[in-house]
Amino acid sequence: MGGVLTSVWRWWSGDQLALCPNLGPEADVPDPTTGLTPRDKASIVATWDLVRPNLKQHGINFFMKLFEEEPDLQQRFASFRDKDLSELRTNKRMAAHATTVMTAIQACVDNLDDVETLVELLKTTGVNHEKRGIPKEDFELLAPVLIDFLGENLGNAWTPQAKAAWTQAMKVINAVITSQYKDD
Repeated sequence: MGGVLTSVWRWWSGDQLALCPNLGPEADVPDPTTGLTPRDKASIVATWDLVRPNLKQHGINFFMKLFEEEPDLQQRFASFRDKDLSELRTNKRMAAHATTVMTAIQACVDNLDDVETLVELLKTTGVNHEKRGIPKEDFELLAPVLIDFLGENLGNAWTPQAKAAWTQAMKVINAVITSQYKDD
């Protein structure tokens, strides 16, 4: 716990060397599959570590933002269709779905260094969402809202490096997920 707090403090206080203390000369060499550098991965993990302790509430808040910005997406969910957002905040199905989505993102974060597992997780997500009739374009709507949500909620921890890393990660995540959709 102390290591996490030290990292957060150093990051918050501007000590960028503490963010990636042992990355060495390879810190900015991109992974050939994901395009993420070790520095990117460290930024993603460090920012997600701030979300992780309150995953369910962050998930609910993220979905409230998503449905505010993209109201058509709310209509795709039978359980959420035509419900007031204030009602959804305390809806147990919303809490369950929000937790499921945030846990899936967490699994991606936890497997950034295991690209094969990461790709399999994302392929499964793509197959499952296509079976449910979820348009692949919905994933493109979700990514910028997630990035904005993180920026609004992570304060000084949300640096230009973190934003760039998450933007690249979401491009890869969406590309793998949507690659599992059969062309029309």
